[in-house]
Amino acid sequence: MNMVGMDHYGVEAIYLARTPEASAGSASSWTAACPVSNPMSRSVCDAEHRLRSPRGQILRAQRTARAARRPVQHRVREGGEREPESRGLPLLGRRGHTPGQKPLARRIGEVAPAGRGTAAAGPGRSSLPKQNERGVKPTYVNLQRLRISVHHKLGKARAAAGGFTGASGTPMPAAAATHRRDPSKLLYKPRPPPEPHPFLLHLKSLPSPVAAAAALLSAPRRLHDHPFASCVLYRLARARLFPLLLPLLSALHARRAPLRATVFAALIDRLGAASRPDAALLVFYRAVPAFCSHSNTTFHALLHCLVCNGRVDAARSVLPRAAKLGVRPNAVSYNIILKGVCARDGSAGARAVLDEMLGRGVRPTVVTFNTLVGAACQEGDMDAAGRLKEEMVRRGVAPNAVTYALVMRGLCDAGRLEDARKMMFDMEYQGCQTEVANYGVLMSAYAGQGDVDAVRGLLSDMRRRKLKPDDASYNVLIKCLCDDGGRVAEAHKALVEMQLKDGAVPSAATYRVLADGCCRAGNFELGLRVLNAMLASGHRPLAHTFRHLAKGLGDDGKADEACFVLEKMVDSGAWMDADSCCVRLQRRRK
Repeated sequence: MNMVGMDHYGVEAIYLARTPEASAGSASSWTAACPVSNPMSRSVCDAEHRLRSPRGQILRAQRTARAARRPVQHRVREGGEREPESRGLPLLGRRGHTPGQKPLARRIGEVAPAGRGTAAAGPGRSSLPKQNERGVKPTYVNLQRLRISVHHKLGKARAAAGGFTGASGTPMPAAAATHRRDPSKLLYKPRPPPEPHPFLLHLKSLPSPVAAAAALLSAPRRLHDHPFASCVLYRLARARLFPLLLPLLSALHARRAPLRATVFAALIDRLGAASRPDAALLVFYRAVPAFCSHSNTTFHALLHCLVCNGRVDAARSVLPRAAKLGVRPNAVSYNIILKGVCARDGSAGARAVLDEMLGRGVRPTVVTFNTLVGAACQEGDMDAAGRLKEEMVRRGVAPNAVTYALVMRGLCDAGRLEDARKMMFDMEYQGCQTEVANYGVLMSAYAGQGDVDAVRGLLSDMRRRKLKPDDASYNVLIKCLCDDGGRVAEAHKALVEMQLKDGAVPSAATYRVLADGCCRAGNFELGLRVLNAMLASGHRPLAHTFRHLAKGLGDDGKADEACFVLEKMVDSGAWMDADSCCVRLQRRRK
């Protein structure tokens, strides 16, 4: 007997009665196994008989999906009374049944036989007998997993059939039936960056920022947009043509050109670097509201401009006005104020800013405490630095490598190198990973004492800890070698080692330190090689490096090399003094 039913809780089940007739596989045995009282069971049994073929599996999966969408059919209780039809489903538990009740498997239109895992009979429930009317114990098979993996079964059946016929009778190919996608289309292919606008390229190609501003104002109105206007404003600010900024902004405002807050933040930064805080205030209060609303970007740019120009009180007076400007001060705002207060008043004044910050409900960050710790270490108050470090932990802010580097620098300045070294190796036990900056503090301290071996040992320890030394670490070693009796050959070897062994890229400071060391040691030939490598890497030496190298080569009788250095000096735009001119005149007379 083969019957399929769906109970009130949406659980599908198959009852397979393995009788001799059913095992023979004949259609009559399958028909006799179905109860005559329920025609639906006969049709379901016929469908289950065709479940062996791929087509039957697809039909079974489709029928299961339709049955889940149909309202629940009438059921028969234990006394023969039919339950009322229900269109809604109760709240289901984790396994598709109500909480506190085990899943029941029932046939449609009759009392289901008892199976393993069924609930006990009670009011409103069907009592499940252990055997059916033919004396055969049924086998319970849960098909809920079939419902979950219906797509996988459909794909396997279609792949096995090699394509099946649809409703219209036309064969469907297997590739279309499985809906497989090309693996090459699943790979991520980044989009190429969009090409810049031709008018933007034209504005950048003009040699003068004034010409670029004239081209922008004479362009059609549709080109008065943010990318083009910001390009011209950036060029004017970099060239320090600040008197032209406000007239250009007025002309763009008359043409209703849209500008974003990032443009004004960059202009305020440029004005602050040029020591023009009054012009920055004018841009902030007049130009920004004319084009856009204030944001944290422009607000922090103004605070940084005022602090860097020594107007800390003016920066603090801007904080109460932030609410009227539509800006909410955060930890970054107070960190900028703390930087200026620490430089002017020291750690005592910075503590008052921290208390104000906590009173307004702003949570301090690790940058806040690092600023306070650095100020205390510069004053030599290591006890205050330790108390601040403990306060960090108490307020839930974990110290980072910069915090330990600041404390280590304070210990080194106080002559406590062993304590600083011990703190660096105890960092990992306190949950902080050692970084290159911590080694740099110790290397600078040992280099100040002229201990080259200790500096080399710290570099080797960095490599053992899988840390990559940077150019600043090698700058300390090269300067230490140049100052230690003019060991410029070893310094040049360290320059080559940093590129080949550690893959570090020398900076302009690296070449300048080595070139100046060669000039002080009198090894001008090696200094010329360093100069050529510096020029090939795109860096420009300082004017005094050119002068010392040209003078040294001229004193050694190498006039051609000295003239080469002077020509490179002129090409770089460096200033030439009287000694360099004398070298060129002597070369011309010869």
